[in-house]
Amino acid sequence: MPVSGPIALIVFRSSLKGHFSKAIRVVTGAAVAEGIYCAIATFGFVQISTAYPFLAKYIRYVGAVFLLVLGIVFMFQKVRFADEMAPIPENKNSGLVSGFLIALFNPTLFLTWGSASSTIFSWFDTISFWDMLLFPIAASTGIISWFAILLEIFKKYHGRIGEKIGVYAIRGASVIMLVSGGFLLYQAAK
Repeated sequence: MPVSGPIALIVFRSSLKGHFSKAIRVVTGAAVAEGIYCAIATFGFVQISTAYPFLAKYIRYVGAVFLLVLGIVFMFQKVRFADEMAPIPENKNSGLVSGFLIALFNPTLFLTWGSASSTIFSWFDTISFWDMLLFPIAASTGIISWFAILLEIFKKYHGRIGEKIGVYAIRGASVIMLVSGGFLLYQAAK
């Protein structure tokens, strides 16, 4: 998933100020919440597709359209990295909790993970318990890894990165969503 919501804004703003350890704690907390959403969506999709197998094709369409809409929204959203957008946690423990709560109460994540997991799993004929268990773990690990790499880049080029780069990164992520959504829509129509 391209990450361009409140967590990404907090991470980018924190890295501009040199608060890299706070940023990774926020990401770790958010990744736990996203893993929970992913697990709920994965197990829910399996239950629905088992009871109603003919829905798999329609789920592909919904997932593709959702990705396209999300890409359009992120492409044209106004992005500000000002301090009043989202508070940076003050102490070590609050970063994990803040990241977890921000992600947990982000309603788009439930829709995003529902769309992503149902689209991915709709392409498989059989889904094992291990698939359903490992997918959310892999998703959470991927989120943490992505941000850890991003923060290392920010550390290295700290003085040369400004808000304009963050806006370009979010716009780039929206292009990836649009291309992915278009591809999935094309695949679903076959």
